[in-house]
Amino acid sequence: MFFKSRYILEFSKPKREVLENIEKDIFQGFSNYFGKSFTGKISENEFKIKLMGGSDSPTFKGNFILNRDNEESFELSVGFEYYEVLLYLVFLSFILLLIIKSYDGNYYLIPIYLAILGFIIFSGYFRLKKEKSLFFDYLKNFDRNCKIIHIK
Repeated sequence: MFFKSRYILEFSKPKREVLENIEKDIFQGFSNYFGKSFTGKISENEFKIKLMGGSDSPTFKGNFILNRDNEESFELSVGFEYYEVLLYLVFLSFILLLIIKSYDGNYYLIPIYLAILGFIIFSGYFRLKKEKSLFFDYLKNFDRNCKIIHIK
């Protein structure tokens, strides 16, 4: 994963209840589309999901671990998969190709292309922050006593 941030989540509810709650909100097909929040997979101790509505949503990978007090906590990684970053790099190289091709000695187009590139990067950054916030709000609505600890 690229641009990965990691968190420890401590729930007051049991592991099975947390995973079942996430699983019931996973989109399986068009017959159960209404009210679903995620796409992805869940196994016995972990999940890998994305938010519905955007193909460029970050991936949320989580698994349950035992902490120092022998209590189950949840390790969550949020970031973009390698192929998603590769897609962005191909798009950015296309923009760079346009800059080089349109360069004819005049500098007036370069700031426009750089402004567009900056806008794309900043919109992606703010979208990532918003989608992390949506996911954490979902978890807080499920378990009001959920603690979210950012780790480096």
